[in-house]
Amino acid sequence: MCAMNISTELEMGLKRLCNPALINDKCFRILLQKAKRSLGTLLNDDISEQTTDDESTITSKQDIAKEAYASLVALYTIASQHCLDGVSLLQNIQTLMLTDSDRLSEIIKTYESVSPRLTQVCEITTTSLANVVDVECRLNYCVQSSVFDDVSEFLYQVRLKTVDNGTIKYIDFVCDTQQLQELVFKLKDAVRHLEKIAAAI
Repeated sequence: MCAMNISTELEMGLKRLCNPALINDKCFRILLQKAKRSLGTLLNDDISEQTTDDESTITSKQDIAKEAYASLVALYTIASQHCLDGVSLLQNIQTLMLTDSDRLSEIIKTYESVSPRLTQVCEITTTSLANVVDVECRLNYCVQSSVFDDVSEFLYQVRLKTVDNGTIKYIDFVCDTQQLQELVFKLKDAVRHLEKIAAAI
């Protein structure tokens, strides 16, 4: 199971959303419908602005309802970024000890209905970099070049295999021994930096 990082603010908003004493049943259904409509129509240019009177029909406290709605939309967005299905999302938020289990199932049901569109939006708007998944290296000995008659040095032909949103691409470059050593040192520094960040979390 892929674990989501749920902030304290998000957890509080979800708990209020699932608390009938704070968000009544009518308001809960309105918030789910509003989230479904907003997220389900992303990227649709031909959708006319719907002038529903959602907020005027909410009988719960407006500030709590707005916080609960923001938490619901944030939950769906984060879950989609982690490529979670309904079951995985349920497993992630069951630990929050939400008050109403019936509401929890409705939250999951709504997520499953908007998840395909959210996944499509994430693929289009992602700012993630390609992941290096494999590397190939070949050592050549250069005797001479078109510029110099006598070169006599080792050259490394390196090919990086990357994956970006499921698309495989290759990055090819040539470097000498010193440049390859510098690359290795920088990669080791990056690994140490990431280990420090992971240890601090």
